[in-house]
Amino acid sequence: MIVSLQYLRAVAALMVVAFHASEKLGRMAGTDGSAAFAAGLAGVDIFFIVSGFIMLATTQGKDISPADFARKRFERIVPLYWLLTSLVLLVVMVRPELLSTATFDGAHTAASYLFVPWPHPALDAHLPLLVPGWTLNYEMAFYALFAASLLLPARSRVPGLVAVLSLAAFAGLFVPAGTIAAFYTDPIILEFAAGLLLASVWRRGLPMNRTPALFLAGLGFLGLYFGSGSDLPRIVWAGIPALMIVAGVVYAEGAKDQRPMRLPMLLGDASYSIYLSHVIVLPVLAKAWSAAGLGVSGMQGPAFLALALTASALAGAALYGAVERPLMRYFAARRRRRTSEVGRAKAYETRLRRIVTRAEIPS
Repeated sequence: MIVSLQYLRAVAALMVVAFHASEKLGRMAGTDGSAAFAAGLAGVDIFFIVSGFIMLATTQGKDISPADFARKRFERIVPLYWLLTSLVLLVVMVRPELLSTATFDGAHTAASYLFVPWPHPALDAHLPLLVPGWTLNYEMAFYALFAASLLLPARSRVPGLVAVLSLAAFAGLFVPAGTIAAFYTDPIILEFAAGLLLASVWRRGLPMNRTPALFLAGLGFLGLYFGSGSDLPRIVWAGIPALMIVAGVVYAEGAKDQRPMRLPMLLGDASYSIYLSHVIVLPVLAKAWSAAGLGVSGMQGPAFLALALTASALAGAALYGAVERPLMRYFAARRRRRTSEVGRAKAYETRLRRIVTRAEIPS
């Protein structure tokens, strides 16, 4: 495990929380607050590059079938997402006043569970019931492509995936805006390709010392800060700096074993739970904040942002400990049992063949 990537996952999740908290703060003030921390949106771009990197780094040189890969990804991503999607659906059906986007639509609900981008009935975008799930629509499509690539010779996988993703992004130039095809051909998919290429270079041992690696990551964060809110395409102002950050973090760790720091490691482990659950935490927090007679003037605005980050991190960590980690352990134990049963069956078959062979040999 690259420990620094776990820390970066925590940072990326909290960046997204900060972005949405600033949006919430702006709405409480009657303005558009998204620009206050627009760079936080790039937490998603960091996640996509890390995803491409990890998929290659953890499978290269291993004998893994497409079915096994798909099963592990399903077990890792889907149960928690479905659980929280069901919670949002329950709120929409029972207490719709709690959510500003609470509008029920059967086709949209089905698409949300199936990871299909679908027009949101209350928002002008292809967003699922659990809004952060839009990124999972990309992730699941990438996992499907990656699973298919496992059928190719190892040396052809990265070139093949990069070619498919690049061609899709190029085709997006000619696809009508606002369609499902436009969603899947958005240039943001090139960030998965960037992660794959970074992992390929890293596995080959391209040298980079710690100091220039940290400098590269720092430049990436500066690029996000100054590029956010600009008219540049997202792949430029967010994608390129995100790649610099991930590359810098990977190379800064190097080959030395690190003693993980407990809090950043916990937040990194819980980053998926934090990312999915914060859109449930923030509206509740905003209503409680207003009910307490608090506003956004003076230091109250920064205090709300600090509380939003803390509450989202605590809620995500609690969700990770209570639900996500037990689910991971359950599926891991089930895989071990399955592997053990297959091993015993093969051993029994081998012994049986030996017995039959001996019986057939004339004395």
